[in-house]
Amino acid sequence: MAQIVKNLWDKAGIKRIPLTGAFELLPTCNLSCKMCYVRKTQREVEEAGGLLPADFWLETADEAMKLGLLFPLLTGGEPFLRKDFQEIFSGMLERGLQVSINSNGTLIDEAMAKWLGKHKPVRINLTLYGASEESYQNLCGNGQAFGKMRSAVEYLKRYGVPVKFNTSITRYNKDDLEAMMEFARSVDSPIEVAAYMFPPVRRDANMIGVNDRLSPEEAALIKVKADYLQNNLEWFRGQAARYHCFVPPTEKMLSEQAKKEGHEMGCRAGRCAFWIDWQGKLGSCGMYSSIRKRVAERSFEEVWKDIVEETDQIRYSPVCTNCPNYYLCHSCIAMVYNESGDINGRPEYLCRMNHAAAHYYRNYMELIEEGKDPVRNVKVLRINA
Repeated sequence: MAQIVKNLWDKAGIKRIPLTGAFELLPTCNLSCKMCYVRKTQREVEEAGGLLPADFWLETADEAMKLGLLFPLLTGGEPFLRKDFQEIFSGMLERGLQVSINSNGTLIDEAMAKWLGKHKPVRINLTLYGASEESYQNLCGNGQAFGKMRSAVEYLKRYGVPVKFNTSITRYNKDDLEAMMEFARSVDSPIEVAAYMFPPVRRDANMIGVNDRLSPEEAALIKVKADYLQNNLEWFRGQAARYHCFVPPTEKMLSEQAKKEGHEMGCRAGRCAFWIDWQGKLGSCGMYSSIRKRVAERSFEEVWKDIVEETDQIRYSPVCTNCPNYYLCHSCIAMVYNESGDINGRPEYLCRMNHAAAHYYRNYMELIEEGKDPVRNVKVLRINA
């Protein structure tokens, strides 16, 4: 089955079929997470023209389906804030689409969970912001949301709705990592840990390279810690071996890389994936907004064709794409732009993060060989990159 899925994605990428797309139904949310890149107030939404109706999203799905859309993702903001969410979601299911949902879970009561049990999504991706009311209060501004999220998980599990957790680690919840992972295990759901937080440039153009996030060294330590806790020792040993080959950047190395040609985008964005924001603007990616075209003004097919052509023409950051550490860093055009303000810039945060990760992987392996617990013995360092 895994090979069949891989072949499907490979074919979609080659033929430029929009197999998946994120439908950003709204930018508003009932939480106020400090590192959020999209959140707007209701007033800001109204001043910008308000939300698009359910018909728009379903008609856009119809047009995208003609080109091959199969896996839409309903996201926000918090999609369950929309009074017509069930209309949009069930409408996509009735069209035969395999729909997933992003949510913080706090608005899913038993009645909604029961309804979702009868109209099952592929899965609900619940963002987990901590393991206590205190962490939720500090990060999201709402301590009661923790209990509501836990109740939502109980209800969703009761009615057989598949759940996956995503967690964004910041200085407000970094001490909760192990408890969050244990909670995910206790309810038999996978959890994906993100230590890197994008600068919220979509929300505020002045936030280039800035966010309320961990230092690069702290983020690296969280990444290595999560890798260690979530995988077997053989896998971790292999990952540590890969990072053992990290090459510390020097001015000479950076200068030589900058003289070479930048590479094309290497992800699915603009090839077999799209993002349509809450104002109906179609782009390749939710984090890189320079390619944005309003669907209402032309057909989805015409706009998608433009997106594909522009994506194929993009070359970005020779410093990054010619770096010997690129296979470790996997920096994308969105990271480069949001960190540096220039698609040909250098995301120094990522350089420092991966430099530190190489150090931590080495430290972890040394401690493991000594029979010590690396989680309790590795300390945060400072890297100048």
